[in-house]
Amino acid sequence: MNKSLSYLILWAFLSIIGVFVGCTSHKSHYVVVLSMDGFRSDYPDKAHVPTLDSLGRAGVKSAFRPSFPSVTFPNHYTLATGLHPDHHGLVNNFFYAPDLDLIYRIGDNDAVTNPAFYGGEPIWNTAEKQGLRAASFFWVGSEAPIQGMQPSICKTYDKTVPFRVRADSVIAWLQLPEEIRPRLIMWYMEEPDAIGHSDTPDSPTTIAKVEELDKVLAYFFAEARKLKHFDEIDFIVLSDHGMATYSPDKYVNLNDYLPRDSFDYIFDGVPTLLYPKETYTDSAYAILQQAPHVKAYKKGEIPEQFVYGSNPRIGDLVVIPDIGTYVQFRSESNPRLGGAHGYDNFAPEMEAIFYAAGPSFKKNVELPPMANVNLYLTIARLLNLQPAPNDGDIQVVEQLFRP
Repeated sequence: MNKSLSYLILWAFLSIIGVFVGCTSHKSHYVVVLSMDGFRSDYPDKAHVPTLDSLGRAGVKSAFRPSFPSVTFPNHYTLATGLHPDHHGLVNNFFYAPDLDLIYRIGDNDAVTNPAFYGGEPIWNTAEKQGLRAASFFWVGSEAPIQGMQPSICKTYDKTVPFRVRADSVIAWLQLPEEIRPRLIMWYMEEPDAIGHSDTPDSPTTIAKVEELDKVLAYFFAEARKLKHFDEIDFIVLSDHGMATYSPDKYVNLNDYLPRDSFDYIFDGVPTLLYPKETYTDSAYAILQQAPHVKAYKKGEIPEQFVYGSNPRIGDLVVIPDIGTYVQFRSESNPRLGGAHGYDNFAPEMEAIFYAAGPSFKKNVELPPMANVNLYLTIARLLNLQPAPNDGDIQVVEQLFRP
């Protein structure tokens, strides 16, 4: 039986026998999810983050394992749908979609708002279909009318909006009249990802940014506690992936090994997706076996643990650098020090944070690392929603909640 189908059957059965009766009714319950991009799982151990520490004591925390590739857009959409990128179709931050004959680029508004790129059902659609209003402040996918729908409240991405202003907006949404108040809110901050890229995750400036974000959280929760229905809100604070430092001595320029004109499309970085001309795949694959600090795979031969390689949008060759290696395919080499993600999603450096606290969650519990495909089911469980097909594991999700 299909894994997702079996979970749906189990979900329906548990609902019938009353397992969820102890949960707050979804009609008087709220879920607020914040993603802080690139917040590595060990940053709280390196920084002074009293708000996150308090959140961990008040609820559940875990290292959060991203899906492969461990980059921003695929993982945020995985968080929204519970599907691996291989299954929802957003297979990288940049890729060619042969089914559409279009290129997806994260800075391209036409691509980002085109619903044809997005498969699966995002949780805001699940909520809206079942009578609950949802709101998004910059969540990946929410700007596109997926299945002809968007959240009732939706913001177009603008990185110039200060983080406290975003927090104020979320509080304002929670203060709306009850009949139009969103029951699900998902909001986003692009740090500490940006500083981690430029200054590396090992830099004091990155740790300072982490501490700055913790102060934004303190402000947000201080305002949230003023709400009359604060005790009806479950809060989740998480990230999409971690960050690793790469160094000039491990830099690889694929232009030193392969001719550019033998490829239809090249999307370099971590990972690198290559779309070779039809007769060149085997030759390019053989050559790539000689390149240092990387592993090259034909699309259908990528290790099973990555759950990646069946989607037609993935290039025929995928180059996965070793941790600490940066890859480009450029006419001029540019080795440098920096931070990157997109590596093996099981590497500790790629682990993100997950904190959850509120009336539904256990208190002061730390769980083993958890795959991020489970967020969709977690929110569905909190709001008593019938989930769409997904790759989550209901048994993992149930560990988060009070008996």
